[in-house]
Amino acid sequence: MPQSKITIIGLETFLNPDHSLFEELSLPSGIDLDTLKGAIFLRCQEFEVLYSDPNFMIQAIKVWGMKNYWTFDRWIKLINKEYDPLFNKDYHEVITDTHAGNFQRAGTGNNYGNSSDSGSSTGQDVNTHSERASNESNLVDIEKDADATSVATSNSNQYANTSSDSASGNDNYTNNHSLHGYGNIGITSAQELFMKEVNVAKFNMYEHIADLFCSEFCIMVY
Repeated sequence: MPQSKITIIGLETFLNPDHSLFEELSLPSGIDLDTLKGAIFLRCQEFEVLYSDPNFMIQAIKVWGMKNYWTFDRWIKLINKEYDPLFNKDYHEVITDTHAGNFQRAGTGNNYGNSSDSGSSTGQDVNTHSERASNESNLVDIEKDADATSVATSNSNQYANTSSDSASGNDNYTNNHSLHGYGNIGITSAQELFMKEVNVAKFNMYEHIADLFCSEFCIMVY
């Protein structure tokens, strides 16, 4: 009678319900343990395990998870990465322009000119001499003198103004520009990008992890 072989499913059944082979396994966020266990059982169900001691197997699976943690984390992050599969260009660019300098301004200004004004005025002064007779109460004009006057005026001015203007200081500034470039640059057609995305979609993370587990812990002989 052939000796029965110990499989992953057999060890897990032996440990349940109190323990599990995967109770010490740490997985990155986003990887479902129950889904992974199911994928491992289906992949490894026919193969005998390398380590028949359940307690040792628990610790071995723990170490296996630790050494592959970074790989699994990268896979899940890339799978969840949002992108347009028909674009082959998508980048962000930040440009910083920095200017450092100073300025100095000096200048003078002169303003020359002259002004003039002229005018004249005329007038007449009249002087009246009056006397009163001894037997009269009213004054009687005896004679009148009239003097004519004429006055001419003329003014002229000259002026000169000088002004100065000077300033100095720093001329420093920084400009930031951001650019988001995306789309299809034309090298690869949309149909080719579509087929590449189909191949990407065929990548099943749980299947790949189950394959790694099986090659690590099983004797893969049918």
